[in-house]
Amino acid sequence: MRRGPVPLALTYVAAMLLFFRKVIASGFDQGFSDRADGIIEISILEHWRNVLAGASTWNVTNYFHPYPATLGYNDGYFLYGVVYAFWRLVADPFLADTLNIATFKTIGFLAAYALVARALRWGRGAGLLVAFLFTNANGLMVQAGHAQLQSIALLPVAMLLGVAVASAEREGRRTAACCAAAGLALLLAAWLFTAFYMAWFTIFFGAIFALCWVVMSGQWRPMALLRVVVRHNAVLEVGGIVFAIAAIPFLSVYLPKARETGGQAYQAVLPYLVLPLDPVNVGAANYVWGWLVRLLGDAMPEGEHGTGIPLLLFVLAIVAMWQVVVRRRAVGGDAVDAGFRAFAAAILLCWLLTIRVGSVSAWALVYDLVPGAKGMRVVLRFQLFLILPVLLLVIGAWRRCARDWAGRRPVLLAGILALLIAEQFGSDVPVQVSRTQDGAALWSLPPPPKDCRSFYVVSARRDAPLYIDAERTALYPHNVDAMLLAEHWRLPTINGFSTFNPPDWNFADPAAANYDSRIATYAVRHSLSKVCRLDARSPQVWRFLR
Repeated sequence: MRRGPVPLALTYVAAMLLFFRKVIASGFDQGFSDRADGIIEISILEHWRNVLAGASTWNVTNYFHPYPATLGYNDGYFLYGVVYAFWRLVADPFLADTLNIATFKTIGFLAAYALVARALRWGRGAGLLVAFLFTNANGLMVQAGHAQLQSIALLPVAMLLGVAVASAEREGRRTAACCAAAGLALLLAAWLFTAFYMAWFTIFFGAIFALCWVVMSGQWRPMALLRVVVRHNAVLEVGGIVFAIAAIPFLSVYLPKARETGGQAYQAVLPYLVLPLDPVNVGAANYVWGWLVRLLGDAMPEGEHGTGIPLLLFVLAIVAMWQVVVRRRAVGGDAVDAGFRAFAAAILLCWLLTIRVGSVSAWALVYDLVPGAKGMRVVLRFQLFLILPVLLLVIGAWRRCARDWAGRRPVLLAGILALLIAEQFGSDVPVQVSRTQDGAALWSLPPPPKDCRSFYVVSARRDAPLYIDAERTALYPHNVDAMLLAEHWRLPTINGFSTFNPPDWNFADPAAANYDSRIATYAVRHSLSKVCRLDARSPQVWRFLR
């Protein structure tokens, strides 16, 4: 065996074992996410399995019955669903969900390595370091409960295609450039239909990068810009046409829902913008920097705010930005081209756009002016997108200096590398979905009556503990269990809970005395008949709505 693949294989195994350490320790009983988000995600994945089996319409889920195009109330999970359907051939829904995440983590690791080591030609060692840190980035681990965010694994694939387009155009290989552009367009369209946040961030960052490049390369004057467009017209046309066609399923589902719901109100977005210290907020559970987060208290909130870049990596990135953008040189003194300067400037500009001081943020302009921005509430997740760009910036700006230290100061270099790795880890790994507990509770239920045309849930579990607090217990458990059961039984339910809910959704608090009457009102309004009631805690588990 050649020596080359061995370090790659060993690094990959180490990265995956560390990311999935709690899953493995549970004997693959526990999976990422929790009682609510995890079940919602698996429900949508089961929807795609049903679609591929010919049992469901692609844009209509078995929940929120009888509304049309109900897939549009949440992320579509299209690419996830295709991979998940394959794993469901050999695994139950909960294990298949974990294997789906493992598949995308593998894609991200290998693509990040190929991007750095081969496409950018920065060396194998740099490629291994970026792939490892990208796979086990602190923010991605803390937010692993939101499975859609792990689709960031597709970012290095998109970058590989982008580099391929640029290289082929530079070398005059027009056909290869057009093929790569078409591939990038297909990927972005499918990604939008899978996980909107990360795909939108990728497109937005690409637009900011292009704007920075136009300015820093001196191509901003109208005639110069026109010459650039004409020179690359074939690639732009192919990419644009392919994307316009490939995005039709996404647009057909989400544009009507955007008009129906109006998107996220800016007041709902405001608490989820980046606070001044959030760029280094890695959460109180981080092994290296958690003490600093705890010391600063309210200045570094927990939850979604813990998506920052670990402190050493952040400092290296700030120095790199200064050197590249202002001094136009890498840390070792080498001159950098306009493309790398634009890349560094785009990172800085995007970060600044997301920051909120008091109630003031430049994101208000993005929210009002950029298509799709109103679909996102947790803008803090942009920091997760920036993980790979920051890693590439640091490696690109510091690599000559690192080579010098490898020869003259190996101990210093080893210490820096060790800290870069160590500062990514913490104890906050959200694995709270259980195959034996959640799966056993749901699969043990008797099937619906034969004449049942749709159903609703009071309680799907005989013993249902409190979910976080009373308010969220009234919203989530019965609704999300109904979603998964509906896909499992291939029988529609009127229940459901999502990023957005239908206009007359009123299915919270199943313990309230008027819950059944609310259901009855909904059934009459939508002309539903033979609606069944499921209450696992009742002696009569199933009965028809009267």
